This record gives sequence, structure tokens and C-alpha cells, in this order.
Amino acid sequence: MPGGGVARRPLHFIVMADCSGSMKGEKMQALNYALRSMLPHLLDWERDQLQAQLLIRILAFASAPNWYVADPVPVAELSARWRNLEYVPMGRTNMGQAFRAVAEALGPARLERRALRPAILLITDGLPTDPPGGFEQGLEALLNVPAGRSALRLAVAIGRDASSEPLDRFRSHDVPVLVADGTDEIADRLVTASIAVSRMSEVGANREALAEQLLHAGPQLNSGPVQPREPGKFSIDDSIL
Repeated sequence: MPGGGVARRPLHFIVMADCSGSMKGEKMQALNYALRSMLPHLLDWERDQLQAQLLIRILAFASAPNWYVADPVPVAELSARWRNLEYVPMGRTNMGQAFRAVAEALGPARLERRALRPAILLITDGLPTDPPGGFEQGLEALLNVPAGRSALRLAVAIGRDASSEPLDRFRSHDVPVLVADGTDEIADRLVTASIAVSRMSEVGANREALAEQLLHAGPQLNSGPVQPREPGKFSIDDSIL
């Protein structure tokens, strides 16, 4: 349309949040604080973009998955109407069904043709408690979906017990598992992850340097020399294949 702007391409960001019984108390409070802290960083990044619109969904999982934010919403809208997640009493850490729910949400019929490579952030404090084969089958279902396979997949482990082989199998090969040793570090790790989500797709971003910064994750991912050559630009490699 003459005189009109170019429509921005959607970048879908799905947060998988562990709400099992072990998250009761301080961990759940810290997770909610961390998610709220992450949103302004994403909003600042999106405001600088000419080509991308960030859309967020939140899947709470325990014994079963539950879409806490089921429909993709802009960052500003989610920030304005934020409601805290709640833990599930006696809830287990079943990830397989959660992976399947995300796979369905990222199915070819559910995403726009112009959508950028999505991002999935998994936050958990424990090992999966799925029935035998449940974790593997769920992860396979996610990776069998083109958008799930090409997604930037990040994992934040709350405590060293969660930094395990299953999370290594979930994450993208070029990013490490981020570990929050204490509840006071959860917000830092989620902010770090949010900056990675916003930068991994930018043209000129040094992905190896970004991965190295993730390995030494702290409050600021952008304190080093990694800068995109063309802010707000995306490459053809960031389309869903």
C-alpha cells in the first residue's frame, strides 16, 4: 500500500514454566518476579525493530500442561495484564506432554507463513518425571515439527540438579543450559535468555560470541563487544524451514 509501512514479521516466543509442587514458595515467587523482569527488556528490543513483532505465550506444566497464556500476545499487552503463575500442589515435572502441546502450537497450520524462527524457553527446577518414554516421545514430537526443530531452544535450570542430560537434549546445540544456583539468580538468567532470543536472529550477530556470553551468564548479556551490524534486520536463515 503506497505510503504504508512494511508489515512486521511475527517472532513467536513460548515460555515453558515448571509449576510442579517443588516450585512452591520462594522458587515460584522468584519465577514470577523473573518473568516480569524479562518483559521490559523484550519490550525495549521490540520497540527498536522495524521488521519483527514479538508474540509471547506461556505454558505452565506440572503433571499436565496448561496454557496460562494460550494465544500469542504482544509483549506490551502481556506486561499490562500480567498475573502471577501458581504452583500445582503435588504436581509432578512431566515434560513430554508439555513438549507435545508446544509442538501443536507451532504446527504449520498455526503459524504465519512469514513467521521468523521461533524461540522456546524451558524453565525447571528438576528432572523430568514422565512415565517411561514420555519425555523422549514428547521431545521427538516437538523436533518433528519444522518450527520446533528450527526454534532457538533455551533452558534455564533452577539449581544444579536440573542441569541434566534431558535439558541438554532439549536445548539448541549452540547455546548452553543456563543455571540459577539460587532464587536470586533466576531473574538474571531469564533476562539473559530474553536478550539471546532477541539477538540470535539479527544479521551480523556473532552467534559463537553470544553462546560464550551465555555460558558465563550474568545480569548483562550485552556488556561485551557483540553488536549486530544492522540492528533490526533479519536473515533468510531465520525463516521457519
